[in-house]
Amino acid sequence: MTGLIYKDFLALKGHLTTYLVFFLVYGGLCLSGVFTASVLCGMVVLMSLITPMTTVTSDDVSRWNRFAIATPACRRGVVTGKYLFTLLVTLASTVFVSLLLVVLALAGGLEESLSELLLSALPCAGIALIMNAVALPLLLKFGAEKARMVSMALFLLVFAGFALLGLAADRGLALPAPPAWVLTALPGLLAILAVGGFALSYCIAQAIYARKEF
Repeated sequence: MTGLIYKDFLALKGHLTTYLVFFLVYGGLCLSGVFTASVLCGMVVLMSLITPMTTVTSDDVSRWNRFAIATPACRRGVVTGKYLFTLLVTLASTVFVSLLLVVLALAGGLEESLSELLLSALPCAGIALIMNAVALPLLLKFGAEKARMVSMALFLLVFAGFALLGLAADRGLALPAPPAWVLTALPGLLAILAVGGFALSYCIAQAIYARKEF
């Protein structure tokens, strides 16, 4: 199992520099005032969605899965390894973005409260898990190329929704206020949805992969 996760991290070796530059460029744009620092929280979702897709693409190109199902890890281990890898990437992205926000705060580049931004990174991690709960079974069923469009459409839909809400708020459009109990329960509901959805997705992916032909 550890070997399968390590293999996925090795597949990212050639992309780490690109990801680092990506984060630093957006950090610089936030520091210069082009973007607000809240954009960095959205990077948690983006990186957590793109990274598993990259490893599945690598698996498809090398036809790794045909070999992997013949190892002691078998089909079940392949799916488990992919889900554990996704969890680790989501955690690493959240930690890295949090550290970058702290650096921006120390540099005086934040207009928003640091504590609020750090708390915003946690819901973004939950959203990342929910989106991966949809994307991972598709990736394991159809491969990266066929599932890529569905996954990216899902991300763009969520991103566009938040962007429209932000634009409406900036223009002074009065949005209906949700009941107080909804706001109070929202963090817990998001956590339950993220964890429960990811666990359900894992079970679905196991069933899909068990019947997949290579």
